[in-house]
Amino acid sequence: MNYPINEIIAALEKPSAYPHSTSSIRRIITGVSVVFLTGEFAYKFNKPMDLGFLDFSTLEKRKEQCLKEVKYNSLISPELYLGVVPIVKDNYGNISITGSGETIEYAVKMRQMDPEAIMSSFLEKNKIDSSHIKQAAKEIYSFHQKAITNPEISSFGKVENIQFNWDENFQQTENYQNKIINSEDFSFIQKKVNNFIQKNKELFHQRVINNQIKHCHGDFHSANIFITENGPLIFDGIVFNQRFPCSDVAAEVAFMAMDLDFHNRKDFSDLFVKEYSVLSNDDDIPKLLDFYKCYRAYIRAKIGCFTSDDQNLTNEEKEKIIFTAKEYFNLAKRYADKF
Repeated sequence: MNYPINEIIAALEKPSAYPHSTSSIRRIITGVSVVFLTGEFAYKFNKPMDLGFLDFSTLEKRKEQCLKEVKYNSLISPELYLGVVPIVKDNYGNISITGSGETIEYAVKMRQMDPEAIMSSFLEKNKIDSSHIKQAAKEIYSFHQKAITNPEISSFGKVENIQFNWDENFQQTENYQNKIINSEDFSFIQKKVNNFIQKNKELFHQRVINNQIKHCHGDFHSANIFITENGPLIFDGIVFNQRFPCSDVAAEVAFMAMDLDFHNRKDFSDLFVKEYSVLSNDDDIPKLLDFYKCYRAYIRAKIGCFTSDDQNLTNEEKEKIIFTAKEYFNLAKRYADKF
């Protein structure tokens, strides 16, 4: 039995729920998790849900997810990830982070960075320059050089798996037609994507042979990068399902490029791709870039669709999420129109 998420959220909005002092608490709801910023530390717990590609349906599965998140993300940013902590309910009905009582949930404990130092926020305030973009390209290239690959990981780059991922995208957004995406755009993107996959089977096959499919970050965009004095700090890599982080490195490059396009910085997008291409000497990236940009934009839109269904959102939060999802769908269509 899962404890009601709304009661956990309400409890963690109170300073008394934490084993340390906090002057302010900020709540952030995403498609699959809830994050609380408390000042020195941040806590993230996952929603009890099963989306097929993601299964957080039981407490034990959510605990396992937290442990994996700390393990894998510590490889990239060990200074951020501090461990997994229980959320407990005592005999008086009080819910808190750690303490005595029944464990009703688990959370990842992180060192809280300045929320204003997120790269996406810097982009909105025009505080990003070309040096930041070049550093980000260098960081992700260096990570890709260390990222593991093996026959199982490489299999995620096979044509049938690329097709499966796209089929799932369309299936899971079908009910949002004429609500968040109009049916004409839905059909147009689907047709273009399926044609591209069929026409480029050999290219996808060669990418597998050339060991370009690796266990990547999986969610590499500006909202998952802190800008620090020591350079970009990448966090929140995907670990809940191998087929998302295990992808072509070109798909990871396309994610950041798409994100920079979304922020109306095509100049930075082009610079990022150019810098990575020079470092990697990967001549296939231009052939795959718009396809994978479309894929990443569509997934961001899909996540927005899922998030908009959360009953804990305010009307203002919901309207903002739907607006953003529509923007991502529009961007996906523009990419699809190029291939």
